[in-house]
Amino acid sequence: MARSKCPSCEYHEFEAVQVTTKTGQKFCLIQCVACGCVVGALDEVKITNVIKIAEKKLSKFLENLNRKVITACQRKNS
Repeated sequence: MARSKCPSCEYHEFEAVQVTTKTGQKFCLIQCVACGCVVGALDEVKITNVIKIAEKKLSKFLENLNRKVITACQRKNS
């Protein structure tokens, strides 16, 4: 898989930085860790939704994994 690079300095690590405009609107800027070049911006509402969806998916995954581990342990002990 190709590795993303900053268009300014060609570094390959990025970070999310929350900012608020003068009007109070909140955004999350995706920027290069090395030089700060902004490569994207997301509305804060979208980020919140993405996090909530990821939390739900992770929770379901962990519940299923936990059930499988318990079942495997019970079979081993039988």
